[in-house]
Amino acid sequence: MTGISPTRVIGGRYVVLGELARGSAGVVWRAQDRVTGRQVAVKELHPPAGQGSEERLLFRERLLKAARAAGRTDAPGIVTVHDVVTDDGVDHIVTELVEAPTLADQVASAGPLDQRAVAALAGQLAAALQAIHAAGIVHGGLAPAAVLLGPGTQVRLADLGMSEAAGECASPPAPGYLAPELRDGGPATAESDVWALGATLCHALHGRPPEAGASRADTGGPLSALLAGMLHREPRARLTALQVTALLESEAPPPSRSRATRRWWLAAAAVLAVLAGGVGGFALARPGAPEVRTLTHGEGGEVPLTSLSDAACLRGPLAEAASVSCAEPHELEVVATLDPFGPTARDPGTDRVQRFASAACAAAVEALVAQRDGLEIVALVPARAVSAADGAPGDRAVHCLVREDDGAPMVGSRISGVGG
Repeated sequence: MTGISPTRVIGGRYVVLGELARGSAGVVWRAQDRVTGRQVAVKELHPPAGQGSEERLLFRERLLKAARAAGRTDAPGIVTVHDVVTDDGVDHIVTELVEAPTLADQVASAGPLDQRAVAALAGQLAAALQAIHAAGIVHGGLAPAAVLLGPGTQVRLADLGMSEAAGECASPPAPGYLAPELRDGGPATAESDVWALGATLCHALHGRPPEAGASRADTGGPLSALLAGMLHREPRARLTALQVTALLESEAPPPSRSRATRRWWLAAAAVLAVLAGGVGGFALARPGAPEVRTLTHGEGGEVPLTSLSDAACLRGPLAEAASVSCAEPHELEVVATLDPFGPTARDPGTDRVQRFASAACAAAVEALVAQRDGLEIVALVPARAVSAADGAPGDRAVHCLVREDDGAPMVGSRISGVGG
């Protein structure tokens, strides 16, 4: 067959309009679907020379399995797989056409992104990984070239599950984006996807993946802890995509935008650092950490508060506290509000939640409050498991508060650099 021709039709359905990209594994065509009329991308896969019929059959079975699984994944951050067809003995993957530069292209042309842009990128990519991992799919080829920036502020993840399915037909990512266990010959897993995400974010920040053998990336900011949690050499010790998403979505509840930004970055950095040092993504108390009093909140809890998401400072006893301006006398200040386990109805267990709350709230207060003498740290944990479907985010949140240990009222915020 010829390359570009107005009369070329792939699989009897996809009319070739032009060439989008070409690489060692094959060609990507722009095409029009005769049935729907929409334009699509058709990736033509060239198997290695000398592959036998049994190997070709196995390859096609893997390809169909991956395409079907990808087609069942309904996530906004995923490039949709429409079809798999064979034309003239060559297999093709048909996907939606996303006309946007890759992260690799963007960094090469305009340089690295700033930390705020990378944090937004991390949130969207982690949510996409969370969705595909929940569907039992491993990406296996996450790298800057598989991340599409656009349209608008959207970020899309391409080549879903195709690396594992295509096997030798696929062009593997550069070694810098392969988790240590993959470089050692192990299979792709959800954990290796998270490592690849960390390496891809490192590229977005620095224009390169982490140094060989590195288990963290020093970004000079709060994302350093995030990357450390993803780039841990031991797969079981890495953050999961769900935890990365939940931590990036966690925010403090202050009344002004500037204060919210400061609290988000510092509290997120502190909690991510705690998680990065934990076991299996859950924090453990560390020697020398401040003592934290843990109470339960919500229905059946010790404190009947259900949500503190709009509060910054509170007046009165904890059980009856009312939100007030921090410039007024108050007994309590909310330092951080966290949703560490994400929108899941599965109860991780009271002991694990309380251990997380103690370590995370201690870390957040240490990061945010410079003068801690005479303060008591209080962690409010949910009295029962509440999912996103049957409760507001505050119902399942961990709230970190401070108060004077003698009960005296406070005036002004205790958070460093923040007024009342």
